[in-house]
Amino acid sequence: MKKAKSILAFGLLVVLLNSCVYSLFPIYTDDTLVYFPELIGKWEMEDEPQDYVEFRILPEETGFFANNSDDDSKEPAKEKSYLVVIEDEGDITNFVGHVAKIGNDFFLDLFPYEKDYEETLASNVLPVHTFIKLKYVNDQLNLTAFDLEKLNKLFESNLIRLRHENVDGTILITAQPKEIQKFLDRYSDDESVFEGTDIYKRAS
Repeated sequence: MKKAKSILAFGLLVVLLNSCVYSLFPIYTDDTLVYFPELIGKWEMEDEPQDYVEFRILPEETGFFANNSDDDSKEPAKEKSYLVVIEDEGDITNFVGHVAKIGNDFFLDLFPYEKDYEETLASNVLPVHTFIKLKYVNDQLNLTAFDLEKLNKLFESNLIRLRHENVDGTILITAQPKEIQKFLDRYSDDESVFEGTDIYKRAS
């Protein structure tokens, strides 16, 4: 999960987060959202303890309650949202995080924290969702990113039929959440499309 930042300019794509998949829409719908209170706290990377992921309770003032399911009249429950703080090589970035259960696996959806991107993004820049596979077991957090090079080849050869745009060689998924969930369910056990797993231990 290196370079944990993502800002996309539609038309001119600027990529700062190199190992996550980009999506215009989230991967979750209300029926797939799950919440693990055990995630709250700071997690240090096993091999690089200076890099960490911290899950916090989402602040009331965030204003991030835009629904992403098929029913626009509803909003995801606040108790199913996290403020995710990531430090990577000295850079700290804040995201709104949601965990979705898709098939038998869990995926973490990250979206730039509103207070951060409002201050830094121009009006023609579009923040997007990124997502990675998440596994929590025995007080250990495993985060596994997709291999973007392999995914790009699958998209280019039309082996993945999922609505997307190719912007300067980078894939931006434009499919709706339910379509993305079908894609994730199909490929979640295919180790060939994933990179190695980053292992985090709870900070003492």
